Amino acid sequence: MMWSSHEIIELVAPRIPGVCVDHAVRSNLGALTARLPDMFSSYYIECRLSAAQEQVDFLACIAPSPRDEDPLGRIRAAAEGPPDHLTREPAWRFAWDVIRRWATLTHEGSSRMPCLWLEFDHVNTRPAAQQSPSIWICVDPEYPAPRLPSAPWDAQDSYESCLSFLTPAVPPAFEGLLSASNRCAMEACFRRLPPSGRIIHVSFMLAREPATIKLYGSVPRAHLIGYLKDLGWPGPLDSLQQLAHTFYTPETADDTVYFDLSLDHALLPYAAIAFSQLQMDHPARSDPGRGALLRSLEEHELCAGDKGRALQTWPGSARELSPSISAKTRIHRWLDVKITLHAEQGIGAKGYLGFAPVLSVF
Repeated sequence: MMWSSHEIIELVAPRIPGVCVDHAVRSNLGALTARLPDMFSSYYIECRLSAAQEQVDFLACIAPSPRDEDPLGRIRAAAEGPPDHLTREPAWRFAWDVIRRWATLTHEGSSRMPCLWLEFDHVNTRPAAQQSPSIWICVDPEYPAPRLPSAPWDAQDSYESCLSFLTPAVPPAFEGLLSASNRCAMEACFRRLPPSGRIIHVSFMLAREPATIKLYGSVPRAHLIGYLKDLGWPGPLDSLQQLAHTFYTPETADDTVYFDLSLDHALLPYAAIAFSQLQMDHPARSDPGRGALLRSLEEHELCAGDKGRALQTWPGSARELSPSISAKTRIHRWLDVKITLHAEQGIGAKGYLGFAPVLSVF
């Protein structure tokens, strides 16, 4: 049996730290997920960590679920006949076209894209009826499994596959996202990756003004600055290098840097470094609450102390009883963190409260 997004939110809501997500956010999340089809496998609630910032975003993953008897059937049915209220905005129509194409290719066994994500911004202030999605496409066929150093990955082929997949789905309202200048900038980000580097997600941030492309990838830490120099990244390299030096420690990360870059006809002076679950496979980084990282962020005034302490209580796993269907499921909860750097807006930090139902008989 597959639990709906609305039911999952009902299950996890009592555990979401109130200092990060208040009653209004819970209500908006409930209203949003009640409008969405049942096709998601995992979720994130994204919150800002400084005391002065209250924005909360919501992310939901579309991927075949081992919990469902027909892993792709539910997704394909939703994509073929979405609710009318989720087809009125250009961003929704684009998202459904992408989901339909992805579900078809995955069903045929020819997809090299293991999952998609929908992102909804400002769920703390934007009513559910006014939400439209941004869409992320995972372009690394082996993600999230860690890649062996010798495993081949053809960056140019990955870029071309992504482009051929997306181009037929882009509506006139978003044609500029695949302009010649954007394609050139995006191709460079793929092609100039150092050995062992990869692009993981290509995201179309449709709900933002202006709409931009965001790339999430990874490189060996020793190659991060050289890679950005080679790309001609227009942001402050010294500041980014200092961030990596300060916060990438043996207690918080391994030798791989997970990063975000954004482009709007050229690279923007924005970057982020992320702390992924894939880096927590070592005894020195076994704390699921990421206490060392959150304390360091607090010391550098990037995380409010009450938020940091509350986030450390989030990770865990528990059998939960759904109030609507009188059945239990185990919910796994985890925490990721991102540090952002913008040439004009400065440095910020975000917490990602991840959660997903998992197969369990206990």
